[in-house]
Amino acid sequence: MTEIKKNTGGCFFTLVGFFLTIGLFIFLRVVFSLPETIALIGAIIAAGVLTSKWLGTPSGKSLIQIAVFIVIGITVFRVGVSFLTSLSSNPDHQFIPEEGVSQTMKFIDTDSVLVYESSRAWKDNNGSSYSAELAVRDKDFKTLYRHIDNYPYTDIPNFWGKLYKYIDRTDSPSLDLVVKEFARIGKEKGLNQMQFADMVVTCIQDIPYSLVFQEACMPASNYEDSIKQVLLDCPECCIGNVAYGIQNPVSFLQNLKGDCDTRTILIYSILKHFDYDVAILNSDFYRHSIIGINIPAKGSHKIYQGKKYKVWETTSKYFEAGELPYSFNNLTHWNVVLTSK
Repeated sequence: MTEIKKNTGGCFFTLVGFFLTIGLFIFLRVVFSLPETIALIGAIIAAGVLTSKWLGTPSGKSLIQIAVFIVIGITVFRVGVSFLTSLSSNPDHQFIPEEGVSQTMKFIDTDSVLVYESSRAWKDNNGSSYSAELAVRDKDFKTLYRHIDNYPYTDIPNFWGKLYKYIDRTDSPSLDLVVKEFARIGKEKGLNQMQFADMVVTCIQDIPYSLVFQEACMPASNYEDSIKQVLLDCPECCIGNVAYGIQNPVSFLQNLKGDCDTRTILIYSILKHFDYDVAILNSDFYRHSIIGINIPAKGSHKIYQGKKYKVWETTSKYFEAGELPYSFNNLTHWNVVLTSK
């Protein structure tokens, strides 16, 4: 008698294939930190092999149903993760005590130089590991400390963009040790344009968040819920009496205390040095600052002067270019205030 090859279809095969794919996708993303596309392809292949082994060869209809459900499922998963991340943040994350910055002597160009230095170790959004020594000279810190105090406030259009431009112009020459360190990593790892930008941004994202106020820091009970929670979790995560509520990049690297625009200015200056077309975007509605980068990548973007700037959250880990937390992802509330090109 001729053996009849089993052909399985229907809802049961579709459900098994779908849930197995989603489960494997999450497993590969979380445990192995694989890029989303690679994790999805791997999950689909593994789920197909396992499901066919258990239930037999699927029908064409079942395959189409599984594909549709996978697209819907992955979309729901990504929206859900973004939403949950935004609920647990300010848009911020894990508040832990300030990581150490040491004052030490560093041998630079045949001279011993006193520097402030922090040892960083982090992973980018593809799971690649990096380490770096971020240093600024003591003399540069003393020269530039509170230099923003001297910048006069004027009620002019795009005041913040002009302030950021002034900070970048003033601090950038003193970031040479930092850009050399990032250049070293890029060369050693053979990073392409997107990988290099991701390496830089994730390094700054990895630094614990701190509030920076123009006024003095007050007890947590004096603030709205979002700020109150930050200070309850980390009472020392606040510095006050800082002009315009912004630390200049050299001061940020000296104490590793920075909020949103403190970080965006530093990232802007670094990426600008490496000839990226980078922007700073502000939102009065969300009271937040992010960067944008004009680079081929998927995700959300803001069009400015005919160019597409992929939006990028800098205060919270694991956000990639083109991704914003659910709590402030309406791009109509964002405005480009400064570009490097």
